[in-house]
Parts: sequence; structure tokens; C-alpha cells
Amino acid sequence: MEIKLEGRQLDIGDELKDRITKRLENLDQRFGPITSARFTIEKHAHKNEQRAEAKAVINVPGSTITATRESATVMAAVNDTIDTLTEELKTHAEKKKKKVAH
Repeated sequence: MEIKLEGRQLDIGDELKDRITKRLENLDQRFGPITSARFTIEKHAHKNEQRAEAKAVINVPGSTITATRESATVMAAVNDTIDTLTEELKTHAEKKKKKVAH
């Protein structure tokens, strides 16, 4: 699986890179194969408050799955995005099983 990580208005440190990579690899093992993943994290200010947005685009055979979440912290945005991806991949896997069963 090819993984691209990108930070906008912030530096993605090694710890965050490792955490995202491990979680995506876990998704690949559970629901794979995931052919590629692009994860973008952006920090921006809304009025006087800092916000973080995480966006993931993953490619699986026959489909592209996207999840975007915004939160007050980078970690919360990343976790929410990966949780959403997990749910989307579960749905995708169930649809695939139903097609095979028919």
C-alpha cells in the first residue's frame, strides 16, 4: 500500500506519521487490499479559535473512499477521520460480499 501524508499549516511529526500509518495498515489487514492512501491534515483558524481538519482518500479495488472530519485538535480530527474510514470500509466489504453471494 502506498501512503502519502501531507500537512498544511503544520508539520506532521514522526509520532503522528507512525500512528496514521499503523492505523491505515490495520485497515488494510482487516478490509484490504488498500492500494493507496492519501492523508491530509490542515490547521486553520476560525475567528479566534484554532481548528484541525483531516481528510483521507483511499483506493480499494473498484472504489475510492473519502472521509473528512474537523475538530479542535489534530489528534481528534485524525481519529475521527480514521473511524469514519473504518465504517465506510465495513460498508464496502459488506456490499462486496452481497455481490459475491448473488
